[in-house]
Amino acid sequence: MIWTELHGQLFSQAVKKVLGAADRGTMAFIRCLTPGVSECLARDPGFAPGGWSVWRVADVPNPTIRTITADEAVELREGKGDATLLLVDTARSGAGMDGIYSAAQEVDEDKLFDEARRLAAGATTKSLSSQARRYAERAIKKARGFGQRLSLSPWTEFDFLVRITAEKRHPGELLYLLGLWPVQQGDLSDPDTTLNVSRLFVDRLLSTSVAGLAPAQRIATLNLLNPSAEQVTTLERFLRTAATKPLLLGMEELADKQQLRVNVLQIESAAEVIQSIELVPWRTNTGRIAKWSGLIEGGAV
Repeated sequence: MIWTELHGQLFSQAVKKVLGAADRGTMAFIRCLTPGVSECLARDPGFAPGGWSVWRVADVPNPTIRTITADEAVELREGKGDATLLLVDTARSGAGMDGIYSAAQEVDEDKLFDEARRLAAGATTKSLSSQARRYAERAIKKARGFGQRLSLSPWTEFDFLVRITAEKRHPGELLYLLGLWPVQQGDLSDPDTTLNVSRLFVDRLLSTSVAGLAPAQRIATLNLLNPSAEQVTTLERFLRTAATKPLLLGMEELADKQQLRVNVLQIESAAEVIQSIELVPWRTNTGRIAKWSGLIEGGAV
């Protein structure tokens, strides 16, 4: 995961909005985050919801990165000091958190991420354009459409929007974060066109329905338009590697493979230009009109 200052800033605003006023003696906790995200937030000084003291709860205390143990968290609750927000690493915090779970306020995951996505989408509009935001939101909906094939976490969707804004990138270039095939500078005003092709690439190359096919066979189903030998070789190598990993992890390898992006690789049905014209004479070698032409000699009935 690539962390940016904007992750901490926007998530901080979302938490503050959901939690409201930081009254003394109040304690709240978040336990819906992955261990990696919890640690990144604890390390990031930009994550500072106004008035709330932030601590990550794990198995080893480390004040320099705002980390305490469950026992220390209980002491904070009993001390009723400053308003405290706990980022609970559920894999490492241990059973000592049970008392806090029953006595403190849990931050509602749906409300938190609805607000976080709203803020991130607004930042995308401000930093890039409204078209970029709409493209990104359509991409999230397209990725959600995978159903049981892929379950996107709320953080993944938030991360996608933040990365677009922080890096000022075309949303299509970061589609691999959502489990979609990256797109090279797609039309922002018509996102569905390139997003449909992006989804097609994943379906034809990485879905469970083609798992038994060799990479070359999968590539053939795309009907690519004049791919270079290097592109085909690189694509085959990627498919062999991706087959051994979960979808999102495998797709990360496409991040720097610009030669494999949609629009760089084109499929025949998506080509809107004439590639060549062949002129075929409609007279035979003897000068007569060929029957296949449907033409009739002048004066003939």
